[in-house]
Amino acid sequence: MKALNLAHRLILFMESIWTAVASVAMFAVMVIVFCDVGMRYFLNSPLAWSYDLISLYLMVALFFLSLSTTQANNHHVRVDIIFRHVPHHARHVMELIGYILTAVVMIGIVYQGSIKFWGNLQAGDVVAGAIPWPTWATVVFVPLGVGLLLLRLVFGIFSLATALATRSAIALGITEVTHDDEDI
Repeated sequence: MKALNLAHRLILFMESIWTAVASVAMFAVMVIVFCDVGMRYFLNSPLAWSYDLISLYLMVALFFLSLSTTQANNHHVRVDIIFRHVPHHARHVMELIGYILTAVVMIGIVYQGSIKFWGNLQAGDVVAGAIPWPTWATVVFVPLGVGLLLLRLVFGIFSLATALATRSAIALGITEVTHDDEDI
């Protein structure tokens, strides 16, 4: 159990860093769009690079670096019509199966994203256009974000397996979803 607690704290620390970077990316998007609109309409001189920077880097960072925190807070979309009406043991089994299947897919994404990143970095690939934006700087967010999500899923697998083995209703780090007080 101490190992699970330590792993959970480490993952939470990494998620806080990734979330901070994603938050900075979101703030940068807002500032750049504000400046671009202001310069476009008041000075008739828009920022030519804003669209590329936002679409190639900032939105990609925002999306991929937020994946693990979204999973940790149980904010991913899921259908839980049956899930909320079964006992905790069955919920843990269902979640465990989902975590395992998702982790298998994420392994493939991390692997392919890493290969793509390394290939783009070595080749020095850039986007064709007025500004030669490096493509590796976009692709790097895929293995970073999905890699942390994979760690979160592996942690969840061990946590759920421990809860099943000890017949606990609580799986460490897995937020219990209850909709008793919510409208669906």
